[in-house]
Amino acid sequence: MLDRLAHELHDDSDPQRDMWVRESITFAGTKVRALRCVLARAASYPPRLLDVGAQIGSLAIYARQLGIAAAAVDLPHFTKKFSKASIDRGVDYRACDVTTDPFPFLDASFDAVTYLDVIEHHPHSPKRVLTEIHRVLVTGGFVIITTPNHASLYNRAQLLLGRSVADPFSVFFEDAAAMTPYPGHHREYVRKELRYALEHSGFRVLECRVIDEDLRPQLRLARTGRTGSLAERVWSHKKEIAPAMLGKIFSALRLPFGRVLWAVAVKN
Repeated sequence: MLDRLAHELHDDSDPQRDMWVRESITFAGTKVRALRCVLARAASYPPRLLDVGAQIGSLAIYARQLGIAAAAVDLPHFTKKFSKASIDRGVDYRACDVTTDPFPFLDASFDAVTYLDVIEHHPHSPKRVLTEIHRVLVTGGFVIITTPNHASLYNRAQLLLGRSVADPFSVFFEDAAAMTPYPGHHREYVRKELRYALEHSGFRVLECRVIDEDLRPQLRLARTGRTGSLAERVWSHKKEIAPAMLGKIFSALRLPFGRVLWAVAVKN
């Protein structure tokens, strides 16, 4: 499916787009986990799902393939580039700057909201977005959040080595010099902070824990490579595969060192 999306979203003026779309399969593990959670927890079928920060729309498109009634929002910049592929597949994809604007949906419109790897990009408190999520959920509806774990073992190791855990400085200094606000990570969270944000936005937290990306999507991406032996392709993805393998050990030992915070919270 991602190959088909890459073809549909191809843009000769943006040579990085195809690679960006295809490599998003690397991060499909949390999307699949979120959709399984939606199907397991939703009180009605088909569940009504809103994806906040949809970008290329892959999660909402996955949801439609599972029979979920999916809607999505993202900045007008992304909507202009990416929404057609989602709309053609039955997703109600709308433009919305969640930094300043209310969501373009009525109160109690959704059974679930996914808010995956977005909260760290806000140049402001996430309270206004969480308040809007609370508004559009039905009573008993729930939000799923993923975001980088600021206290991960990888960040701790980087700091011990005297390296920054922020985005690469050259990207921040050079590539984003003319971008206002900066589109990268403005604040990353630890579990206690994420739980606080949810509880002080009217939610009851069901889960707030540390996980790592699923190993299977990384291995699949390596297997589908076009050059080199399987071992060479796996080795070329070692930066993604090794942490995922280590994450399985962390999970088995219940150690909070993984790279991803996962939270599920319900609107009472």
